[in-house]
Amino acid sequence: MNMLHSGKNSVGGGRIDGLDILRSLAAFYVVLNHSIEPIYQLKLDYVFSMPLRVKIFSFACFTLGRTGVPIFLLLSGYLLFGREYNDKGIVRFYKTNLLSMLLTWEIWIFLYNLFMVWCNAKPFDLGMYLRNALFLQEVALGHAWYIPMIIGMYIFLPYAANVLHTISTCTIAVFMIIMYGYLCIVPSINLFLQADSLPAITRQLDLSYSGNLYGFYFLLGYCIRRWEMKIDRFLKKPAVIFGIIGLLLCNYIWTIYAQIILYEKQIQHKVWYDYFSMPIIGIAWFLLLKNMKLKKWKSIVTQLSMCSFGVYLLHIPVKIIIMRWIEKIGDKSTELIVNVIATYLLTTCIVWLVCRIPGLGKILFLYKKKD
Repeated sequence: MNMLHSGKNSVGGGRIDGLDILRSLAAFYVVLNHSIEPIYQLKLDYVFSMPLRVKIFSFACFTLGRTGVPIFLLLSGYLLFGREYNDKGIVRFYKTNLLSMLLTWEIWIFLYNLFMVWCNAKPFDLGMYLRNALFLQEVALGHAWYIPMIIGMYIFLPYAANVLHTISTCTIAVFMIIMYGYLCIVPSINLFLQADSLPAITRQLDLSYSGNLYGFYFLLGYCIRRWEMKIDRFLKKPAVIFGIIGLLLCNYIWTIYAQIILYEKQIQHKVWYDYFSMPIIGIAWFLLLKNMKLKKWKSIVTQLSMCSFGVYLLHIPVKIIIMRWIEKIGDKSTELIVNVIATYLLTTCIVWLVCRIPGLGKILFLYKKKD
């Protein structure tokens, strides 16, 4: 199952508080990410004219928002690659996960096209809808790339998971180091080479067989699962926790600073998931929260987690509508805060209410009742 949507939170079933927290937090980060760009137009000329405090605030929010997808991908790898799939398990995975995801996405492709008819005041474009439905053209909404990517990953996931279980720990570690260097370190170096008008490092290896960048995040989640007992022993030490927090803060602050510097050097680069610090930030969040236990707010966090896939699917249309009401506020930081909170809460409420209708939540949002 896509770890955006509700479902069992562990290989053995049952809900795990820490994973519910991670999923809820990541959904909020995704809303933040898609709310900041239309408000703070991060174009070169616009950013150049910003006061420093505004630059720091805008890139701090943007960077935080960017961490949502890495967390979701880590969750997927953690939960799905940790399983072993026999023949029946593969068929069950395709029916329960891949087919249900595909059918739900096809429904939403149609709904998105209807929304754009209303939003743009233009007739329904049958040709565009068919191209969207057949995966020949991306839906013209900022979040729509994610589900086709997940569907493509799901096609081979059970077979890849079975192979991973036969590979030694040392081999996987070496492979992950190579992938990180090639997919994250080299692109990050190239950004600063470009800023100094130096020739970029050419990458010739083709890692598409491994899922490329998104496959790398899936595998990172699997590595956390595979080495979980050793990791958890380390996490019991306060010094390790403080170290992870320090690592998170240092990489987060550096990423904000790096974007500001690049813009000042006339390189318009908003950090993407291949920047070297993004996997580190995602892993740090994951390790800090995955074992957290809830005493208060447990039911609320569980519901937020179960609605997260619906929030992902619905938040862009809701955000667009809300923006029309708040764009006259005049203060961009206030607009951002209002937009993020209003979009997240309203979208969550809509998803929760729709899921009260028997069967509809499962069809539209892959919503499942609590375990």
